[in-house]
Amino acid sequence: MELRQILMTMETDRLEPSHIKQLLLYAPDGEEVQRFQSYKENPGKLSEPDQFVLQMLSVPEYKIRLRSLHFKTTLQEKTEEIKASYECICKASLELKSSKKLAKILEFVLAMGNYLNNGQPKTGKTTGFKINFLTELNTTKTVDGKSTFLHILAKSLSQHFPELLGFAKDLPTVPLAAKVNQRTLTADLKDLHTTVSDIQVACHNMPATAEDRFAISFLESAQPAMRSLDDLQHKAMEEFGKVLSFFGEDSKMTTSESFFGIFAEFMSKFERALTDVQVGESQRSPRMTSPLAW
Repeated sequence: MELRQILMTMETDRLEPSHIKQLLLYAPDGEEVQRFQSYKENPGKLSEPDQFVLQMLSVPEYKIRLRSLHFKTTLQEKTEEIKASYECICKASLELKSSKKLAKILEFVLAMGNYLNNGQPKTGKTTGFKINFLTELNTTKTVDGKSTFLHILAKSLSQHFPELLGFAKDLPTVPLAAKVNQRTLTADLKDLHTTVSDIQVACHNMPATAEDRFAISFLESAQPAMRSLDDLQHKAMEEFGKVLSFFGEDSKMTTSESFFGIFAEFMSKFERALTDVQVGESQRSPRMTSPLAW
């Protein structure tokens, strides 16, 4: 039977993943297996579906082979998805650490906060701030309540340091990294490892035969892919740990999506505030525009 041959040789190009999934879905349960194994009469008396099941049960570890075959046919797609997510985290971490424009803007945020709070007796100058403050700049009012920190920042940079306005171009991967769920990513990789481990155990328990290439075929495809993912995960989380430390964040309390989400949100809100400022400036007469005093 062709399917039996496929399961023995692990030739994945002859079955679609959807077909394998259907075979798994309708694979016989424990009671059905016992019933078929105790059947001693002529197989020709059985219906075609029952004959099919009987033939499949002649293949050692029929279910684990189907599961392995499905895993093998979808392994590349799964590994590419996980690989892309970890590469995204790694690249976004490097972008944030290396952007001189962002560093300068953060200096401005700190200086602006100290300047605008100057004169309040109980408030001394600070030397840093938690990065989640960046998402609050559009709702944080100045002392006189007439403007927000974000609009003042956009206006000040526009007037005095326009070369910093395009800082988002230094961080193209950050908004993408904000969409990567770190816990889901970790769970997905763990699931792959669990599946590989289960199949490896089954491989060791199967008697080796000349026609049976199950163990060899599976391990040839799975082991290099898993090693590559493990290496990439280590590299990505190492870079993520470095960027967390760089910005003074707690690695035990901060997920990648929340961390990168803060910067992605700041970038988006800054662009809107800059547009507001530019629209406001264009509607005023140049003679009525006064420079922002610090």
